[in-house]
Amino acid sequence: MATADAAPGAGSAASARPATGRVQPGRTEPDRNEPAPFGADPARSVRASITQASVERAFAILIAVAALGFGATTVPAVLDQLPFLDPLWGPVVVCALAASFLFVGASVFVPRLAQFAQITCALMFFVALVTWPLTVQHAIPSGQVPWPWWLCTVGSTAAAMGFASWRATVYTALVPAVYVLIRLTPVGGDAGVRALLDGVYTAILSGAVLVIAVVLRRAATAVDAAQATAVRRYSHAIREHATEVERVQVDAIVHDSVLTTLLSAARAETRDAEMLAARMARNAIDHLEAAASDGPGDAPPVSLTDLRTRIADAVGALAAPVRVHEGHVGSIRLPATVADAIASAALQAAVNSVQHAGGPDVDRWILVEQRGAGVHVEVGDRGAGFDVAAIPAERLGVRRSIIERVVAVDGRAEVVTAPGDGTRVLLDWAPQSGAQR
Repeated sequence: MATADAAPGAGSAASARPATGRVQPGRTEPDRNEPAPFGADPARSVRASITQASVERAFAILIAVAALGFGATTVPAVLDQLPFLDPLWGPVVVCALAASFLFVGASVFVPRLAQFAQITCALMFFVALVTWPLTVQHAIPSGQVPWPWWLCTVGSTAAAMGFASWRATVYTALVPAVYVLIRLTPVGGDAGVRALLDGVYTAILSGAVLVIAVVLRRAATAVDAAQATAVRRYSHAIREHATEVERVQVDAIVHDSVLTTLLSAARAETRDAEMLAARMARNAIDHLEAAASDGPGDAPPVSLTDLRTRIADAVGALAAPVRVHEGHVGSIRLPATVADAIASAALQAAVNSVQHAGGPDVDRWILVEQRGAGVHVEVGDRGAGFDVAAIPAERLGVRRSIIERVVAVDGRAEVVTAPGDGTRVLLDWAPQSGAQR
């Protein structure tokens, strides 16, 4: 078996040909452990550890726990200081801040309200802190601290999670400063140096919360951007692969049907030859229409027995006899697209043999058998063979109609030949790891 159209297309892989004449183009031996381009979407089984949504969810839970927990522990201090507060404004401020804490806790169950609840909590605490001098009617005992002190971290945390970074930074700087000023006044306890120490403590703790929030948000944003880029590139690769598969299919049909039909029509000199050319033209049109209309999953799976019968019927119409061996076929079934690709590639290999390997006396055979979970097809002859290095690059038969046609369905194609040693075309296909059989 030499080539179709003098071994078209194999020349593109000739440079990689070993001295034995074994042609193994780089794309003909895919890694069996590598998922197919149209396999399971990795985005369905892989989840990013940090995303913007997960970080915001964690923030909402954290501030809710802090608000409710610190709020509950501050209740005794508030009750102790109520007698020193304005009878109207004092309870109003306390109730409003408590309501904002409850709002933050409820927002855990309504994510779209989380940011609004955090901002409300931060603002209500800042109002309670700034209006403390107006809230106090009598100086509190020297052994007590103003009850907003116990909630400074809650207010700063709510600001860090609800505000933009620069607003949260301003808030985190203002809260300790306002608290120190209040503590230095008589209504705040006239704490002196103790007020400065408390302010530094609050600033350090609130600043740490703000830094952690900013860092986590930026990391989550980077992860989301990377994931979006990966999905976009994956989609682009799938589109390119689909285009390549379609190109290989159309090229193979053009070579197998259209060009052969045109050559037959050009050489038709008798009435029978003209009728044959017309019939071939109709078949070529049917092939092109089928390629344009068929989609994945349009046809049911094909058994190896049906595949062997299809190949035997096709080669039975050739000008030279081709033996079809009865190999073990088992019970596996091939996807229709795979069966079509293998049958067409095997037929093209047999046509090449009839055209170039020698006359009808040359021994030719086809073997279809099950190997493992896949199929193995061998098309061979004991004819002239050929030198793959001498194949012109513009020839398309072997490359398009055999090798790339099988590779397009994640199979493996190999041409073993040498001048005078005959030719064997080996076609193999097996389900990818984890694919449904």
